Amino acid sequence: MEDKGLLFIPDISGFTKFVNENDIGHSRLIIQELLEILINTNQIGLEVSEIEGDAILFYKFGEIPSLESIYKQVEKMFCRFHQHLVAYDNSRFCQCKACKSAISLTLKVITHYGEFTGYNVKNFNKLIGRDVIVAHQLLKNDIEQHEYWLVTQNLAPQRPLAALTQWMEWNDSVKQTETGDIPFQYTQLSHLKNSLPPTPHLNWGWPKD
Repeated sequence: MEDKGLLFIPDISGFTKFVNENDIGHSRLIIQELLEILINTNQIGLEVSEIEGDAILFYKFGEIPSLESIYKQVEKMFCRFHQHLVAYDNSRFCQCKACKSAISLTLKVITHYGEFTGYNVKNFNKLIGRDVIVAHQLLKNDIEQHEYWLVTQNLAPQRPLAALTQWMEWNDSVKQTETGDIPFQYTQLSHLKNSLPPTPHLNWGWPKD
């Protein structure tokens, strides 16, 4: 088995507050729909290792993918995520707190390249390796806003990121851990919400009360 690859974690920002403050019934259904959207918009051959409440651990073994292809994946997930929330907010029939506050959810994406491998426990596929831990550690950081794309130095060592799109503004930072510093760059994704495609028609598949 290959032992190096891409780790890609989209994480729903605002999830903890959303679940803690709202009715569990509709909160569960809304989060389920959003996680399914993230899985269905996978276009670069990512594999799902596990769903972690408000996040999905995707991976892809092999050489470092192009940053352009990774960005297109981030862009598609972010836009489909918010397109769905806007459509839901515009057409929702329920006035419960969960349904009214869903529009405040957003997305951040952690991307890292490193060494890891997989193993099976009964029917479950799991990943193991230092870089899996690193990717999860990066979810906890000092970035003030919570809709961004984070890229580690392992994934982009030569800083070619500024050429991806003109609107991106990249910031440098370092995550300090017990095993050493992890340099990374990040850019806010808020700009993408200004050009969302038309909202789709939603087919409601869950109870109204």
